[in-house]
Amino acid sequence: MHHKIILLLLFLLLLRGISAQYYSSGADPASITWQKIDHEKFKMVFPEEFSKPARELAIFMDSIIPSIEATLNHNPGKIDILIHSHSTYSNGFVSWAPKRIELYPNPSQSNYSTDWLQQLAVHEYRHIVQIDKLNQGFTKVASWFTGQQAVGAVLGAYLPMWFIEGDAVITETTLSKSGRGRLPVFTQPLRARISHFGPDSYDKAYLGSYKDFVPDYYKMGYHLTAEVRNRYGTRIWEDVLDNVGKNSWSLIPFRRGLKKTGYTSPEKLYMSVYDSISTYWKQHEDTIKLTKQTPVASQEGTHTDFRFPVITRKGHLFAEMSGPGIRKQIVELNPATSPKTLAYTGYRDEDPITANERWVAWSETKPHIRWPNADYSIIRLYDRANEKTKTLTRNSRYFAPALSTGSDTLAVVETTKSYKFYITLIDLNTGNAIEQISIPDNAFPMHPSWSNTPGQLVMVLLQDNQKSIVSLNTFDKTWKTLRTPALDEPKHPTKNGNNLWFTASTVYSEEIFCIDLNKNITRQLTRSRFGATSPAVHPTAPSLYYAHYTPMGYEITKINKNQTYKEKTQPSKLNNPLVQRLTNQEPNRKTNISNFDPVVENYSKWDLINLHSWAPAYVNIDDSELYPGITLMNQNLLGTAVARMAYNAAGSKSREKFNAGFTYRGWFPIIDFDVKWGDFNEEFDNIYIGEDELFTIDQLGKENHIKVETGIKLPLDLSCGKWSRLIQPRVQLSWQNISNRIYQQNIIEVLPNDQYYETGETNIIEYPELDYWAMDYSIYFHNKQRGTYRDVNTRWGQTLSFIYKHTPFGNYNSGEALAAVGRLYLPGIGRHDAFTIGGGWQKKSKGDEINTNLPYRNFQRFSDAIGLPRGYNSIYNDQLLVLNTTYQMPLWNPDWSLSGIAYIKRFRLNIFFDAARTNYQLSFINSGETQTYSDTYTTSGIELMTDLHLFRFVLPFSIGYRGGWREANNTVFHEAVFSTSFNSFLVNKKK
Repeated sequence: MHHKIILLLLFLLLLRGISAQYYSSGADPASITWQKIDHEKFKMVFPEEFSKPARELAIFMDSIIPSIEATLNHNPGKIDILIHSHSTYSNGFVSWAPKRIELYPNPSQSNYSTDWLQQLAVHEYRHIVQIDKLNQGFTKVASWFTGQQAVGAVLGAYLPMWFIEGDAVITETTLSKSGRGRLPVFTQPLRARISHFGPDSYDKAYLGSYKDFVPDYYKMGYHLTAEVRNRYGTRIWEDVLDNVGKNSWSLIPFRRGLKKTGYTSPEKLYMSVYDSISTYWKQHEDTIKLTKQTPVASQEGTHTDFRFPVITRKGHLFAEMSGPGIRKQIVELNPATSPKTLAYTGYRDEDPITANERWVAWSETKPHIRWPNADYSIIRLYDRANEKTKTLTRNSRYFAPALSTGSDTLAVVETTKSYKFYITLIDLNTGNAIEQISIPDNAFPMHPSWSNTPGQLVMVLLQDNQKSIVSLNTFDKTWKTLRTPALDEPKHPTKNGNNLWFTASTVYSEEIFCIDLNKNITRQLTRSRFGATSPAVHPTAPSLYYAHYTPMGYEITKINKNQTYKEKTQPSKLNNPLVQRLTNQEPNRKTNISNFDPVVENYSKWDLINLHSWAPAYVNIDDSELYPGITLMNQNLLGTAVARMAYNAAGSKSREKFNAGFTYRGWFPIIDFDVKWGDFNEEFDNIYIGEDELFTIDQLGKENHIKVETGIKLPLDLSCGKWSRLIQPRVQLSWQNISNRIYQQNIIEVLPNDQYYETGETNIIEYPELDYWAMDYSIYFHNKQRGTYRDVNTRWGQTLSFIYKHTPFGNYNSGEALAAVGRLYLPGIGRHDAFTIGGGWQKKSKGDEINTNLPYRNFQRFSDAIGLPRGYNSIYNDQLLVLNTTYQMPLWNPDWSLSGIAYIKRFRLNIFFDAARTNYQLSFINSGETQTYSDTYTTSGIELMTDLHLFRFVLPFSIGYRGGWREANNTVFHEAVFSTSFNSFLVNKKK
């Protein structure tokens, strides 16, 4: 019973969090002309230049949707689909409240053998089927009162992400000839971990770890969801979703739905499945005859990935290095020494790097200065001669760079906003494009590399849901097929003479292959336990380097490029037994022939109305309060307009009877507007003592209250490489008006028996109308170095902000306030420790004098604009100087599971010392004297924090204790510390 009460409280907290903030991926450029395609199952909105691929996608979705719906036996309602074709990001997600699909259609270099748009459509629409199926029974009744957020709350509270993503991976696999369920590289990290360490606990496998590298819940969830479906049929997950939707009041509907499997909890089911899987994998591994290799680069003791090796003519070896506790970086490798860091990178997709005797090049993402959904993929260069890094291209969409020996030409894959693909040649001296070469039938090029034949590139082409390996003569623009289209995921081709080396998948692992182009015979060079990929052939020596997967990540190894494990191999179809059984379960495996003829129409960016959720309560977001009333929430499809309207029915809180807020993000500056208004009649029950009489007070009529806040801000993202940078100027106007403040003073007399009566004599007291205008100007800047998953805080960076406030208009003067705040982030002693030094200064001037019972004069003034030392809520000051210092360190990563109530991943310790110096003046009323005071306040103490997941909810919490010593009055203080972040529930959230 105690468990249920706690879970109910968590559910209510989730519902409030969802009500308070809804996820927005950010805005697209204001210059975009939007168009739409309407279908009975979806409305697709996209930029004008994307109309051709949008039509093709709409036709595909019309044909495939019945198959996507089949195994869950559910026909969802119409869904909005928004396409961000100006972004170079490759992903998609589903959000509920407001419900929609958002697609990022730029294909990745790690695509498997399905068209990227088709991959997105199948995977994301399966999420729609899953989530919409929850809207039944008790959940549907709840949605009558709360709108779309009811389904979002049930989704977040009850459905584990491993099921949501695992089921979608099954669908993308069984409804195509590819899909992640077929790919050994998808299973590779999970199989390696289980084979070496055994299955993790359910909580650790699902929610991760700071101590160990644990594969994500996509991989864990696919195998768990697939094996359950394999054992019990497709009906099992249909019934589970039905039970969760109908019985969401029961608090454990997912667990109860699984009882049909014979297991009383997800963790017992998980252990049963993974005991079986690990046994099967071990039996397979016992049959493997491994080829030998020589390690060149690996990291002992911590999970480290060395990927994308490249070797120059003189034998210099480079790779990308990363890990859970290692910042992503480009390194030079030497077996005799530790890796040499050449450059730390920004966000990178799975793109290979390239090098020659002068340069090392790679691609990375660069954000647009204002529009989050219009980022770029740029080329960065490391100059080996002067050991400096520079940006070669800026506002580009370039990927997979390829350098050749002795040439100033760089080849890249270029993608456009209209879903066109090219091989583009770039001048290394200027960064300008020399030539843009079209791809036959707009096939998608992957992993280009220069061969030793002058002007010849080799690459993989993805077309018609298969991959071939081809060559391109950049002189005469002729193409030649070197390996016919297949489904075994060829990648990273490299050609020297008549030999073509590449990676391809077998049923259980990726391996290195070589084609003798004269004889057209393929041989397999490696047989690894978990996987071998990214061959790099030494141009003048018999060595071949590649990335070899181990339980501790990818290591770089080498073999003789002429070695052979197996002669005359054929491409694998990647049909493992589990996939075959799952595919046979599909009732509608064939794609229907579509007769849909999409009509493209204009879509107005001024379509601002999308009322998605409501609540039978007045939600005061600023004060985190709930009152009787009604709240309406609106967010348009483009994410540019967010609005809130609310009515407060609590009579005692009628000063804020109505509330309306609106934010518009569709222009370069972001505009916010919020208004609150109401009226109030105060009741006075006391008898008051005047100079010569006693009296009571009645308010005549009601005070009218109105408060308006409007502002404009301009967030400018200046991030590049290893630095995250933001500058944001902001101006805000606040106006508050209180009128009709009229009171009646009723004179009374006291009788001898202590009774009193009203004499009938009255006085009218009318206070002037309050007309308060305040302006707030600020500018904020941060420059922070990107860190690792295990860091407790930023380990190098700076923040700085300036604030000025005043009251230029009206009849209520709060004076002025000027403040500056800064913080310096430094690395600590430990690998993931951090040390922060912060400081703030403010000066406040006096406003209007106010009457109090204090012996000195009091004045209106602004509240503090900077933070105070921990342990203090307020310190009187005219001028304030503050110092904050904190040393943060991870203490212990226990990975404790506490019976499904909590999963504790990490304990952290913060040691702090804060100080403040104040100066202020007091003018004493009786003496007329003015005295100046200076006080010093210091506090020191600790914060003991734990990072954990409550009730297996996927979003983490930080809960802890703060205790310290206030030196000024020699007292101890104790505080609880709690933090988390709630968004509307998001599936495939953009990273």
